Amino acid sequence: MKSTILPLILFSSIMNFPLAKADQVTTPNATIYNDQSIYFISSNSVRVRSAPDGTGKILGELSLNDKVKIINPTVINNKFVEVSIILTYDPIVKAEKYFVSTDSLAPKIIDYKEFIGKYFVVVNVATETIRLYERLCADNSCPNKMIMESEVVVGEDIDHPKDEKGKGRSILGSYRVTGWTKFYQDPEGHYPAWYKNGYPDTPGPDANWSEWLSKKSMPLDEAGKAEGKMRGAFGWFTAFVAPEPYGQWTHGTLGWGSDKDKFIKRVKKPLINIVSDPRSSGCTRNNNEAIAFLRKMINIGAPIIKIYAKEEILDPTYKNYPNETEEWNYVMTKNRNHAVDREEVLKSLSINGQDLDAFWEAKRAGGALILDPKSPLNDVLEVGSYVRDVHPDVVVYTPGEKLGRFNRKIGRKGNVYGLLDKDMHGTFYIDAGMLEGYAHPEEVVEVSGFSDEVTPSWMKLSNLK
Repeated sequence: MKSTILPLILFSSIMNFPLAKADQVTTPNATIYNDQSIYFISSNSVRVRSAPDGTGKILGELSLNDKVKIINPTVINNKFVEVSIILTYDPIVKAEKYFVSTDSLAPKIIDYKEFIGKYFVVVNVATETIRLYERLCADNSCPNKMIMESEVVVGEDIDHPKDEKGKGRSILGSYRVTGWTKFYQDPEGHYPAWYKNGYPDTPGPDANWSEWLSKKSMPLDEAGKAEGKMRGAFGWFTAFVAPEPYGQWTHGTLGWGSDKDKFIKRVKKPLINIVSDPRSSGCTRNNNEAIAFLRKMINIGAPIIKIYAKEEILDPTYKNYPNETEEWNYVMTKNRNHAVDREEVLKSLSINGQDLDAFWEAKRAGGALILDPKSPLNDVLEVGSYVRDVHPDVVVYTPGEKLGRFNRKIGRKGNVYGLLDKDMHGTFYIDAGMLEGYAHPEEVVEVSGFSDEVTPSWMKLSNLK
């Protein structure tokens, strides 16, 4: 049974305020908003502002299905309406007034619980491994097939601060992808986007960790001061999930595709763990090639299931897994188009492969490139090949009784939070994407997501026909 988790912020109604000032343009809107009407946020990363225009201070971001109440039904500047925030799990700065775009409001909850697609993701927090599966048989007459596994970084091993729910250990649960963003940046600007027009150049391939922390890589504020803690912390793509995710997303990291998983493995080395805790604040952090492949394969509505389990193989013959790796070719571009597969990008940019490869070879050689300013090749950031792991390999569990707090941070012990053996429930068969006798270890790790679903029923081995 899921434990009760209070939202980070729970706002009650606030009093009405005067109508728009004379210098604010009010225009009719196709939707008639009534005073005190309840609406739900229809997408992720919806900015809440202190004023009804683009210059209003950003007070935070709302997520899909957060709940608001219309305070003043007048639509201002043909876009903004004043609200009170009834329910959100994201941090919002307290202010006198809150304004959101009318484009972000929906009259009812958007529920992606019923999954009818082919692909789903399982994050085993215990082993810090993300795996992508294909449902081969919708009627559960055969196991699922793993088509990618990759090492990730999960949340640091601390309790969640009461005033910052979601900052700490990764929260388990059954979630659905509700949206994707390319080059995401947090609303406070602590982690500037990996790429954004007008920002300083992104540190180059093979740059070390310190260069991604350097003030030289950070954008400047209005006073000309460099702002930001780490450049590109969310990497190339970010997947938002619901319900009740507490801001824990699945995203990329600093570095380039050519850096592979260098910045994932670095987090688990002894020296860096002596001086700091470099894990995430609860999110699932992937290398950029892995998150790019997931972006290609995973659409809105797909499940992301977060568990904490021991791993085993259901079929020791590995008959469904004759290969160790498979190669996928990608092109990362500057524009907001989410196309990343090589063939898709060639088509979207209207260029041929020979021109792309000649451009990339010259760029890697370090020579001066002179391109027509209108050439679509100007949009290309990186061309590469992701050699993804398609062979399921168990990460062996080490009982918490044998792990010290420091030792479990180093490498992969199959038990990143050091759970005792008595707290582990069930088995995850990684080659089949199925669970047997599994229950979340709620004694140690918190749970959110769908309150009536530990995992989808088709992940239970007992339901395999």
